[in-house]
Amino acid sequence: MSVQPNSVSCQLISAADVAALNGHVVLIDVRSPIEFETEHIDGSINLPLPELDTRFDEIPRTGQLVLICRSGKRAEQGAYTLLGRNFQPSILEGGLLAWRKSGQKVKEGKKMLSIERQIQLVVGPGVLSGIFLGVFVNPWYLIIPTFFGAGLTFAGLTGTCALGLLLMRAPWNQLPMTVNSKPSDTSKSNCCG
Repeated sequence: MSVQPNSVSCQLISAADVAALNGHVVLIDVRSPIEFETEHIDGSINLPLPELDTRFDEIPRTGQLVLICRSGKRAEQGAYTLLGRNFQPSILEGGLLAWRKSGQKVKEGKKMLSIERQIQLVVGPGVLSGIFLGVFVNPWYLIIPTFFGAGLTFAGLTGTCALGLLLMRAPWNQLPMTVNSKPSDTSKSNCCG
């Protein structure tokens, strides 16, 4: 069980216990729409963490409320947001990773690279090329890995990743809009949660 400094706690629930609830559960997936599109628990509702505080009225109030993310960290943040809105949420212990590991089924969609992996694919080669150019061409190129290092440090300290926000707006990361879908607010994003 996790505890916040104000001594309010959220209950963890295992994948097996969620599956045993057999339809008497409301599953809220707080991951990004891209992550949700890639794979999700059938019947879950996607309410991304940055939108949760403004879209909580879309959450059904019947059944046990369980929040889901990839590993459980963002779900825990979402649970504390909903506690302030008079919900009694539980957190899927270990997230979707534990759900899969326990043998439970997931609904798979279009495979896309997560924003986290896209960030790694930009930062890694950027740092390597900056070091290579700085050592073999001109030391001024060492500003490139310094820039990436400063950006990652800022992201770690604040939970906001500018590169992640930029990549979320890239055309290849846009889901087609359907009649009932709402545009995602990406103004607040944790790049690696």
